[in-house]
Amino acid sequence: MATWLERYRKGQHEQVWNEMMAAGERIRNEPLFSDALAVARETMRRARDNVEVLRARLERIGYRFAFPAEAVRPPRPDVHRCIEELERRVGPMPLALRAWYEIVGSVNFIGYHPQWAEYSYTDPMVVDPIDMALEEYSIWREACREFGREAMGPYHAPLAPDYYHKTDIASAPHRSVVVYRIILPNPAADAPVRDEPHHTTFVDYLRTCFRWGGFPGFEYTDERPADLAHLVKGLKAI
Repeated sequence: MATWLERYRKGQHEQVWNEMMAAGERIRNEPLFSDALAVARETMRRARDNVEVLRARLERIGYRFAFPAEAVRPPRPDVHRCIEELERRVGPMPLALRAWYEIVGSVNFIGYHPQWAEYSYTDPMVVDPIDMALEEYSIWREACREFGREAMGPYHAPLAPDYYHKTDIASAPHRSVVVYRIILPNPAADAPVRDEPHHTTFVDYLRTCFRWGGFPGFEYTDERPADLAHLVKGLKAI
């Protein structure tokens, strides 16, 4: 029988991820774990290629990143130590998020294009680095000490500001409000992204971002810029 990784590489992307999700916590047991982690890493290698292509294409069409140095940032050298530290504190993270942190790093496409002024909320792709997750944990832990764990609820790993604040802070310092997030611990292959408009999982959120050239907000507009077809051409399926 073919492995998940073999089937994924043959194009069964969504089917493989659906099966991995259906395994639930059993995904942490061998032989499922090694196969699933290999799929997660292959997925994120493709995602990394896509965000690099999108950054280059956006620059060529005149898109102005609000934070150019953060547009695509590779993982920090000690990312595996950071992953271990976060999991030691809050418990396991989904394999998809772990693979993103260790292979892609972070993405921040907040910015503007002079000819896109009519499009108010493009919801540019943002996935914060693991640094933000560790910082948020420290804030959450202190709040738990002050107000109690029950009052604070579970820990949320931050991913990005919501679509409104991405637009609102495009010319101001980032990190104003974080809304898109994943609740940890979660030992599954993937996890829901809370408060993201599509109400979907992290991998599906990435698929949606790539489907719309890094700007999933275009899904909700009647007209889209002509640049969109160029942005999405040839991106790798994940």
